[in-house]
Amino acid sequence: MKRAAAAMVAGAVVAGALIATLRDAGAQRIDPRRPAVLVVGAPSGAAPMQRIDSRRSGLSRTPLPSGTLRVAWRKTTGLTIDQPALSGPDGTLAVVSARGEVSFIDAEGEERATVKVGAAQVGPAAMTSDGTVVFMSSGGDVIGVRRSSALLRFSTRIGGERNLRAAPLALDDGGVVVATLTDLVVLDSEGNVRARVSLPEMPGAPLVAAGDKVLAVTTSGAVFGWTPGREPVRLGSFGAPIDGGAALTDAGTLLAVIEGNHLAEVDITRGGRSTRSIASQGLYLGPPAVRSATPGAPLATLLAQTHTRGFVVTLDPGGQEVSRAPIASFNAATLPDGGAPPLVAPPHVGPIVDARGAVAFAATDGHVGVVGSDGAVDTIGEILCTKGARSGVVGLTPFGASAFAVTCDGGVIVRVTGTAEPARREAQP
Repeated sequence: MKRAAAAMVAGAVVAGALIATLRDAGAQRIDPRRPAVLVVGAPSGAAPMQRIDSRRSGLSRTPLPSGTLRVAWRKTTGLTIDQPALSGPDGTLAVVSARGEVSFIDAEGEERATVKVGAAQVGPAAMTSDGTVVFMSSGGDVIGVRRSSALLRFSTRIGGERNLRAAPLALDDGGVVVATLTDLVVLDSEGNVRARVSLPEMPGAPLVAAGDKVLAVTTSGAVFGWTPGREPVRLGSFGAPIDGGAALTDAGTLLAVIEGNHLAEVDITRGGRSTRSIASQGLYLGPPAVRSATPGAPLATLLAQTHTRGFVVTLDPGGQEVSRAPIASFNAATLPDGGAPPLVAPPHVGPIVDARGAVAFAATDGHVGVVGSDGAVDTIGEILCTKGARSGVVGLTPFGASAFAVTCDGGVIVRVTGTAEPARREAQP
């Protein structure tokens, strides 16, 4: 089935691996007196979800910039932002503020629409098949907004507390799965609740899709699989809390950083856990990005840090380093007795990769850059985001061919391009 296929229907529409099971949990309600247009298929756009896709792979569908990097434009929104922007099928960024304002910004840095929800606080967002931006408010409502309407598409009360770690999962049938602190809830494209289940532990990372299952990694590192309409099943465990999130490889394993220096994987079919790599020195920083150089050979790319240096590291399936690119240097701190203090993971965000192996990163010192497929490192000379709770950067988002967007917690959005893109300019606030 093609992505974003639309059909005029008077009954239920089914598509994708999760749809057959969702049918048992309750079909979408449609008024036969008023035909509806339902858009189904995998959500389109460069990054409709956190970490780009339903596998949380961090793998960009478009090439990242190459050559000398430049700032194409900088947009000051005046909003407090605590999550990365989403990139939808219409070529705009959807920027969701901490209070639920959703601004849609085009590739030229112009604001095309803003929808104000007026919520006190909201959780992480995802973009569904038809471009609806969905998130949960602190009041227990799941809210959907679209650029085209400039109004709420739906607001559905599900109760419970918003989950700040478990980003929603958009489904191929046009629906979405959201997480509270205790439950997973499936809503259809109109905001109707279709299925709900309680988990034994709190989901603690962005939800992941795997065939007919929704995967939830809890705060303890346990992995639960839920086929809507059935009971959740414990599939395995990382044995410790994971850092930032897990990525599903095409080999059927979940990959995540635990205990500061272990890159671990859980086989969701057999339930076994193994360690792919242990940092020889310093820390690994999650979440990882994954891609395959050859079928069945997933490569993992992540940040690494010592007391004095920061790196982008790529590991093969056997845990051996394919590359290690230096991206930052630090002044080593010392204790009064002259020794080195314990190395503690600073605030950080995961890198994104493209099919060629280029990597866009935000170093923990605030610098943003790209490691080319040939290993060359190019960094923007200025600090793009004022240092805050996360060194200012809250996420990286693919945003057009040879470009990506940097989201700053201070409300600034920056589009970074390569030497082939237009020269720098300032976008109007």
